[in-house]
Amino acid sequence: MKRYESLDWLRGLMALAIMIYHFMAWEFVQPQSGSLLGNFGVYGVSIFFVLSGLSMAIVYNNYIRDFDSSLVFFIRRLFRLLPLLWVTISITTGINFILNGEIDIYKIFLNVTLLFGFIAPGEYINTGAWSIGNEVFYYAFTPILIMLYARNKQAANIVVLSLVALGGYFAFYALDPSKTLADQWQIYINPFNNFFLYACGLALYYNLHQLNMAKIAPYLILASMVILIFYPVSGNQINIVTGINRCIFSIAAIVLTLGFYKLEVNFPEWFSKPFANLGESTYGVYILHPILLMFVNKVISNPFVSVALTGVITIIVANISYKFYERPFIKIGKKQRIILC
Repeated sequence: MKRYESLDWLRGLMALAIMIYHFMAWEFVQPQSGSLLGNFGVYGVSIFFVLSGLSMAIVYNNYIRDFDSSLVFFIRRLFRLLPLLWVTISITTGINFILNGEIDIYKIFLNVTLLFGFIAPGEYINTGAWSIGNEVFYYAFTPILIMLYARNKQAANIVVLSLVALGGYFAFYALDPSKTLADQWQIYINPFNNFFLYACGLALYYNLHQLNMAKIAPYLILASMVILIFYPVSGNQINIVTGINRCIFSIAAIVLTLGFYKLEVNFPEWFSKPFANLGESTYGVYILHPILLMFVNKVISNPFVSVALTGVITIIVANISYKFYERPFIKIGKKQRIILC
């Protein structure tokens, strides 16, 4: 199976953007709509959803055919997500118990089983883990969508368009642009709000994978980046997740992913390899940087030094984690095909 290294580049770039966004918000000032970090702090995660849907289609389009293969798919995803998540849950829960003497067994249960994504999306323990809950929710429907695309592409596209319409409901009705995003966070992280992004990632593959778009891919990337960076909007980040702005930014996120998917550019290895490695360790970067910043802040009071050092440490630790801790579990997950089938 062909590996699309350009998608790893995009993952790596978005992981960096989200990490820097968090550092800025926690240590300095909350980035607003219209700023580079304010926009990518929100739509970096949206792009992750599109990337995830596209990646699942690329990897599993010829594999998922029935209930057994669907079950194997889900087990493989659990082997990818749970090992590192369990570590971060243990650390965060332990720190909270030491500092506050509190421990919520039910909340821990929801997180270690990933059931919070289905039952209570707002009950995540680790910063940013809401998106992991959303992902697992989408994984539950992925085999259905893949099998539907294999049998009737038109029907599958109608389902995707229905999910787009559902996203429109959140953008135009469920979320109130007169209130802040923080005040409506529980509504925003509802898995049905972002489901269309993941579904559009799947749709990109099934509708466009045979098209050669190498010549226009750079222009797709450029056009979408111009929108994501320079689109005229300001104020609270609610302004980029509601109304027509939600439509514009979501289209830009999807087109950007498509551009990287179809990109055929050969960069020198010294340039491309670091981004590819960062793309592979994106999960670690995403989930570890809040914990590492907390520890670094205990010994370094200067916020500039703290965030710079944490950024470097996060990338190093995430790469080590992927190569020596996460990857062995991924390999175990892949062997489930032999055990279950």
